[in-house]
Amino acid sequence: MRTHIIAPDLFLMELILTKISKKQLFSTAALIIAANVYADGLNQIVTPLTESDVSLSESDIRMLKKMAEKEKLAAYSGDLGTAPKDKTVSATGAALEETPSGPQLFLFWTQTLANGFYYEGRIYGKYNMRTQNPAFPDVPPSAENNPQGYKGVIKLGYNFHLTSIYDITPYLRLEAGHDMSLVYADTNGDYIHSNNYAILPGFKQTFKVTPIFAPYIDIYGGVSQVSLTGNMTQGAAANQVQTASVQQMQLTTELGTSIKISEHQAIIPYIQFVYTANDPDATAAASYNNGGFNISSLTASQQVYAIKYSYSW
Repeated sequence: MRTHIIAPDLFLMELILTKISKKQLFSTAALIIAANVYADGLNQIVTPLTESDVSLSESDIRMLKKMAEKEKLAAYSGDLGTAPKDKTVSATGAALEETPSGPQLFLFWTQTLANGFYYEGRIYGKYNMRTQNPAFPDVPPSAENNPQGYKGVIKLGYNFHLTSIYDITPYLRLEAGHDMSLVYADTNGDYIHSNNYAILPGFKQTFKVTPIFAPYIDIYGGVSQVSLTGNMTQGAAANQVQTASVQQMQLTTELGTSIKISEHQAIIPYIQFVYTANDPDATAAASYNNGGFNISSLTASQQVYAIKYSYSW
């Protein structure tokens, strides 16, 4: 009498797609191989397998890794700063933001680690148009083309999985930029340049509504120190380089949605509502005729419309 047992290969694949240790993988493989051994008689004794008897080819290992990767990305919402629980997700891409004072582009690279730690780096470039900056309403638009701006941003945070569809990611955002805040130039030789440094704590809420659709709310705010350098050809300090500083309180609310368009890719449209309150020092607040930069302490608001592309793995 011959007994034939068919291996449950799908059972092995399902186990491998979950977190399997080396010992668990050996035990499972040994079980399947033993189950496929047939006996010539009911009293046939099957020799137990040892770990050295079980091996996987390079193609098997590649296939298993690919299957695990597909499972991870299928569970990933596509929203930056999140990842499936106990999984590491990396992403890179770019975003285009349309601000009232000119369009800006940034490139990013980010990781959310299996332990929940999240970090992101960004490099911004901005085309400063000859328009008024809403954050400095008393400074007129430039009369000639402005120099372009740039800045770097680092974000450090932690991804909490509160429910199966709701994540929250608190973080700290650090910024340093040149001519991203205020810039002015005219044909008389008058100019204003700025450097800004910001510390902005925030938190992001992600709602994983479907596997491909994840709206989010991102709120961050804090203090930005804006250092001004400029020269005016009129007033009490004509043709003298002046320096001043403005301490800004900032609050930004970002509303967006991650839309997965493939296993690795997502498109993320979003809108920002930005509020700023200025606290200029004496030189920054002084009028042009008195050798200052004419910065008021008014509170200002602006909207930013943007779209982001992300490639994850």
